[in-house]
Amino acid sequence: MTAAERHRDLVTGNRQMDEEHALQLSLLRELVENLDSGDAPAALEVFERLEAFTRAHFLAEELLMRLHAYPASEAHAADHAAFVRELQGVRARLADGLDEAAREDADAFARRLLSHIASADHAFADFQRAGGAAAS
Repeated sequence: MTAAERHRDLVTGNRQMDEEHALQLSLLRELVENLDSGDAPAALEVFERLEAFTRAHFLAEELLMRLHAYPASEAHAADHAAFVRELQGVRARLADGLDEAAREDADAFARRLLSHIASADHAFADFQRAGGAAAS
């Protein structure tokens, strides 16, 4: 897959969601950079921001889904809840120290998030564009 194809998979066409995804992915990159450099205080600070932002972003998406009467909103919200649990696991791993396992957990979270954006978030954005129950 080319860089252009990867970028296209991450652009849903919903400006608010796309901007929030860009920030979320930027925080993930910053976390990984700090893990790679072994900077524990910086990694923990970035993780705190990532976790808080991710929770807020998920709430915003879930509100949008409700406003648009999105039929797959419950499954989408359940996926968000799984992400929050996964972040709690990353937090626990980071508390144990900055080792390869912490990096692997962060990488696994990033891969799953990218997949979620490319599939579930695209499906919701497509629903909105198609007119949804209350098109914006």
